Parts: sequence; C-alpha cells; structure tokens
Amino acid sequence: MISIATSPPMKASVCRLAGELLIAIALFASGCAHSPQPQLTDAVSATGSVNDSTTPIAFWRGRAIRRSDLETALVERAGAVSLREYLLDRRLAELALAAGIAIDASRLAAERAILVENLSADPDLAERLLEAVRARQGLGEQRFEALLRRNATLRALVADEVIVDEDTIARIHDVVHGPERVSRIIAAAELADASALAERAAAGEEFAALAFAHSSDPSRGAGGLLPPVSRLDPAWPAAFRETLFALEVGEVSPPVLADDSWVVVTLLETRPSDGVAIESVRPELERLARRQLERVRMDLLMREVANSLAPDIVDPTYRRGWESLAETP
Repeated sequence: MISIATSPPMKASVCRLAGELLIAIALFASGCAHSPQPQLTDAVSATGSVNDSTTPIAFWRGRAIRRSDLETALVERAGAVSLREYLLDRRLAELALAAGIAIDASRLAAERAILVENLSADPDLAERLLEAVRARQGLGEQRFEALLRRNATLRALVADEVIVDEDTIARIHDVVHGPERVSRIIAAAELADASALAERAAAGEEFAALAFAHSSDPSRGAGGLLPPVSRLDPAWPAAFRETLFALEVGEVSPPVLADDSWVVVTLLETRPSDGVAIESVRPELERLARRQLERVRMDLLMREVANSLAPDIVDPTYRRGWESLAETP
C-alpha cells in the first residue's frame, strides 16, 4: 500500500512528528463511608499525583489500590514508550543547550498556536479538535507540554537549515491555487494483478467497483476516489502525479509504480487554477513554505535522534517493549 492511516488515501505525510501515546489515568476515590482516605502529604506531588508505590491512588470496595499494584501492567502497556519519550526529551535538551537555545514560555505558546492553526482555520473548531485529539491520544497536561517543548526544540534546531526559495514558493502556489485533477485509483502489490485490473477497467468494467473489491489502498472504501491532486504537490508520489496529469478524462492508465504499490489511475475531472497570482499572496505562500520545510527537517532530525538512542535496558519487560518499538515502522 502507499497510504498511511493518518493521511488521506495514498497521500504521504511530511508533517508528522513522533509522539507516542500514554493513557492518562484519572484517580477517583470510592466514596465509601467506611473507607476513610488517608491524608496525602509528602507522597503527593504538586500536580496531585501520588509519588510513591505504597500510598493509595484509589479505593475500590474498601480496598486500597496502590501504584505498585499496577506497575507491571503499566510497564507492559506503555513503559517503553515513556522511556523513549524521556530519552528523546533528554537528548533534545542536550542539543538545545549545546546550540545555546532556550525553550521558554513564548516558544511553547508559539508552538501551540501552530498546532491549533494546522487543525482548522476556525479558532473555535480548532480548539475543539485539539481537545478531542488530546483526549483520544491521552495527552494530559504534562505530556502535552512535553510534546510542545519537543516540537519547539526541533523547530529551533533546524531553523538555520530552512531556506525558502522561489522554486518552493512556486510549488506551494501550485498546490494551493493551481490546477487540480480528481481521480480514482486501484492499488495492487503485484504488477500482474494491477495489469489485469487495468485491462478489465479499460474493457468497460466499472472502475469504482473494481477498486472497492480489489484495491489495497485505503481509498477502496470510496471506490478508489481521491481528493483533488495538484501537479506539484510533493505529498503525492511523483510517478502518480505525472501519470494523472497526462490522462484525458475517462482514460485508464497502465500500472505505474508509486512508492511500494502498482497503481492504476482513471481521471474523473479537471479543475483549472483559481487565477490567484503569486505576488498577491506571497507572504502567505512564504509562511506555508517555511512551515512545510520546517516539518520535513524536524521529522528528519527526530528520526535521527530516535535512531541514535541505545539504552542498556536491564528490565526484561521494558526491553521487550523497546524491541517492539524498534520493529514498528
């Protein structure tokens, strides 16, 4: 397949950063009259979290539940993820210190603003989406701030590498304001399978039905229908874009290798550019170009740092989890 689950069908993301998830646990008392709760003093942190393994974190049917009761399950569930996040943050902090970079409240606020901006142009909707994402991904206050700090550090570290040139501005202009093509695709792992499906589609079988029944791309559920594609959008494989823009409406392409799949394309509709000139929107194009280049560089740096981590893990449960993380693409 040439899709990733968090992107539109077949579209490769250049804007994702690593950010593994940990479930936030809300602590509630049992409310039983016969189960008085002890006063939590030194055992509780300033955020209200229990700091030691013996002080109860909850009560259930009069029984105290302690952190030690949950430790093994928590480690199996998210221990390695938490360890990797911890090491990533430590290593990024070292790199920032060496570069003379300080991540203060203003940088964190700016990072949050970028995140909200990327979610929606409507501020209210963006905030609601952010809350939904945080709830779904278990990003409590501590881990959310750590994510903002991580991204802010990465952005500061790559700042000198981000150069917005005229070619990049022209590409962004084409993506936002240029002509687009609407298409359906059928993806297959093997050339022979894709060729057979292309022949059937060219012979008159309904393309959408073939895609729904046989395509390996997530777009199969919509009969292979993709969102509009511009000629220069790097988020789509170049071979796919070249094929798409060479087709006539209704034409079926031969199989083309796009990333790791063979793809058959049919063109449904052409849409002209909106006529907006580059100079009339140059500041916005420069901002979008900088954001995109930043994310590409940030992603590369994050991968480099993550791949450089080599902790000597002595706990077998953590070690198994770490090995599983290493095997995850």
